[in-house]
Amino acid sequence: MSATKLKRLKRIKTLSKLLDNAVSIPGTKQKIGLDPIIGLFPAVGDYITLIVSGYIVFEAASLGAKQETLVKMATNILVDSLAGSVPIAGDLFDVAWKANQKNIELLEQDVPQFREDAIASELTEINAEKIDWKPIIFIFGTVIFIIAISSIFFLWIFKLLLAFLFGG
Repeated sequence: MSATKLKRLKRIKTLSKLLDNAVSIPGTKQKIGLDPIIGLFPAVGDYITLIVSGYIVFEAASLGAKQETLVKMATNILVDSLAGSVPIAGDLFDVAWKANQKNIELLEQDVPQFREDAIASELTEINAEKIDWKPIIFIFGTVIFIIAISSIFFLWIFKLLLAFLFGG
């Protein structure tokens, strides 16, 4: 495996760990990442985690993941983003779902050279297939649309609440 691919793989694994498993919750075996914490910020948090999660999928494609795997990865992010758009409950869902960790596991299953044991033994180079980006772009477009609609709805509710509280 080339040094460049190895660096890119380590980068997306590190991002995945930061988003899903950065720190242990004391007294439990559960880990929490930045995804549910960033997601607490209405609308903006969901966009930030979507961008970083999307980057992991696009890097996986450039590292040789198959189309089927990329669609599964994008679907994991879709589920994460849909659930994450629900205030508080979505952030609790993020703690358990761990879409980015699932996506790294999918990448390692699809491209065995990326497993830790294979990296150590430096297995053969990967043959990347041509990727049809339409389904992946469709899934990300759907996620962005849903986040945008939920953001508009949240702002509308917030405006109504302020008008109710302060008479406007």
